[in-house]
Amino acid sequence: MDLTARFLTDRTDLGVSALFVINRVCREGPLRLTTLAAKEGISQPSMTQLITRLERQGFVTRTADPEDGRGTLVGITELGQEALDDRRRLRRERLGELLETLTPDERHALLLSANVALPILRRLAANAGCPPDDDQWKAST
Repeated sequence: MDLTARFLTDRTDLGVSALFVINRVCREGPLRLTTLAAKEGISQPSMTQLITRLERQGFVTRTADPEDGRGTLVGITELGQEALDDRRRLRRERLGELLETLTPDERHALLLSANVALPILRRLAANAGCPPDDDQWKAST
């Protein structure tokens, strides 16, 4: 949705691909680079470049895969988690500002429709193999 991309998301320092990768590693735990590339639908060389950049910035870390010493696992760092938390907080604040422009009746109607839509969206996400991100699926009053 254009509203989310333009108003709710702070795009000052990380691109969309980087944010998706950090968020996936946060949700799913440490992942092999090849698995991460496949899940994000980008080539392994592109994922390697992205992970190298994110590692230099301190958002992710690579560790040896205990099940296969030839592979590495990509995990989120404390700085990466803080960046995600800050972005979520900022989105909530910006959304709150937007919701304040609605009348009480409009906010109530939006809440009712969210209560109908969210279970359906959760099921669609589950069918697509997307694990739930609880913050992403909350309807608030």
